[in-house]
Amino acid sequence: MLSYQHVFHAGNHADILKHYVLSFVLNSLNKKEKAWTFIDTHSGSGLYDLYDNRSRKTQEAEKGILKLLENKAQPQELELYLNTIKPYLEKNFYPGSPLIEKAFLRQQDFLFLSELHPAEYQNLLQAAGKEKNIKVKNQNGFNLLKEITPPVTKRGAVLIDPSYEEASDYEILSQTVNAVFKKWTNGIFMIWYPLLAHRKTEIEEMLNSIKENVYKINKNTEIADLQLCVADKDSHIEKDLQSILDDKDKKNPPRLYGSGMLVINSPWHLKEEGQKVCEYLSGLFYR
Repeated sequence: MLSYQHVFHAGNHADILKHYVLSFVLNSLNKKEKAWTFIDTHSGSGLYDLYDNRSRKTQEAEKGILKLLENKAQPQELELYLNTIKPYLEKNFYPGSPLIEKAFLRQQDFLFLSELHPAEYQNLLQAAGKEKNIKVKNQNGFNLLKEITPPVTKRGAVLIDPSYEEASDYEILSQTVNAVFKKWTNGIFMIWYPLLAHRKTEIEEMLNSIKENVYKINKNTEIADLQLCVADKDSHIEKDLQSILDDKDKKNPPRLYGSGMLVINSPWHLKEEGQKVCEYLSGLFYR
């Protein structure tokens, strides 16, 4: 489906978790001079205006990144992420994952961006610029991932962040990751997923399928599964079900009670530091 537009949610608590992990992984890759390949399967527009009417309507940035910046007691673990996005925030914009990836990109590295939504794709082209080592594709991100893996430069990572608008998205994601990991066992796989009470079964089946497949190939693979909860899960079950019944036109999707980042071949210390970050953010955003 092509109805999802991230501008409504830019800078929310889920973006903070996702982009903290993304910054950590990219920084880890840059600790060596050897080139890397990065694939972003669902790139979005790349840059979001926090004064856009759509962003102001939901006020998710105010409850997310702007609230975080107001808090002076930020943990050191968030410093890299915040320093990366601050140049954009100073101009009232929030950078999507492509611009964070671009901030860490070196001359020897390669970045593949994919976005299927026509308007988002056009915005992404402008945000990405014309660097020779950045390729922007207007195609299904899962298909792109399967087509170009293993990449010529096998050292690298992938960020997978679909809209999860359909229940089938969870199974498609797990099938794609399981197929690609067999070809690219040394790649770092970052998978963002929503925490939705009414999708509990689909989420668990997706995560279990991926973990079982990874450990079957290599039982020593390091996996980090970080979850940021910003509301009580049980209280959301009844609300989610009622909202689905009331919203016959599907204009108001159920609200997240949090989100997660599953990282396969997790870099050293991400699991420990990420857990500290999640505990801090949960305390800041819990409602």
